[in-house]
Amino acid sequence: MRQGLGIGEPHAIASAVRARIHDDLGLTASVGVATSKFVAKLASEAAKPHADRRGTRAGRGVVVVAPGEELAFLHPLPVQALWGVGPATRQRLERFGVRTIGDLAALPEDTLVTALGSAVGHHLHQLAWAHDDRAVEPDQQTKSIGHEETYARDHHELATLQREAVRLADSVASRLRKHELAGRTVNIKVRFHDFRTITRSRTVPAPVDSGPDIARVAGGLLEQVDPSPGVRLFGVSVSNLIDQRTRQLSLDELDGPEGVTAAVDRIRGRFGDRAVGPATLVDDTGLRVKRQGDTQWGPAGPAGPGGHQQGPGGHQQGPGDRRGR
Repeated sequence: MRQGLGIGEPHAIASAVRARIHDDLGLTASVGVATSKFVAKLASEAAKPHADRRGTRAGRGVVVVAPGEELAFLHPLPVQALWGVGPATRQRLERFGVRTIGDLAALPEDTLVTALGSAVGHHLHQLAWAHDDRAVEPDQQTKSIGHEETYARDHHELATLQREAVRLADSVASRLRKHELAGRTVNIKVRFHDFRTITRSRTVPAPVDSGPDIARVAGGLLEQVDPSPGVRLFGVSVSNLIDQRTRQLSLDELDGPEGVTAAVDRIRGRFGDRAVGPATLVDDTGLRVKRQGDTQWGPAGPAGPGGHQQGPGGHQQGPGDRRGR
């Protein structure tokens, strides 16, 4: 969130945004406020909870970087916090003794251009000095819809994650249909106990918007992953979206499972999300479907590995629509 618009005190506005997100979506968000999109994004990261091997610590929820304080906030941060600094760029920068954004800012721009090329060198020099004149674009086309979840305990068995794939796919599909969308690319995200994160994706011939179709692809992608080290986070998303209203159905589809899917949507619309769902998601507590706001840690979930629950200033996993920036 950019400040300086003259519509109120920044912290109060950010807190009101968090409250509205929680009331409307059941999600606990983190908000950063600054004079530019770039610094506001890093402030929102600073507001999130911190996870390590001991568990999850509550975040501040809101971080405001006041005008004139941008460099004091930015320069102590690790250089990889800058957008555009991946492993290869970081390795090159380490040859110049660059560890923090402040170290980078101290280098002459010409040195960066020589080492990294004109575009990247200029880009990083600008960011290191908090220069970002991009406008905020509140209305952008949805690029993907997904759910991900951080678990209270690491999962080590493929069968457990396959069941999670069904649960997340069912929820993603429901949201796709609610927005009259379908997608051709199914993605999974896996974060291990040591915070190493991998992604896998597969593009299918025809757009999908049903839980079984998405789960089938996600399950196939999971078979390429060894979960034995312990999976801390798992996510499923669908991208490469199309508007269902412009999609022409084949005769097979008109007569096929779409009727069942529509019936499921009608039942859930009348009796709630947990009225009907995949049989594989039924356990001793009933039908365990994924809904926005659900989390296995945080105020509504059990304590994490270190016995810490997420406090009111934290950030809940379970994103809404993912939009391009």
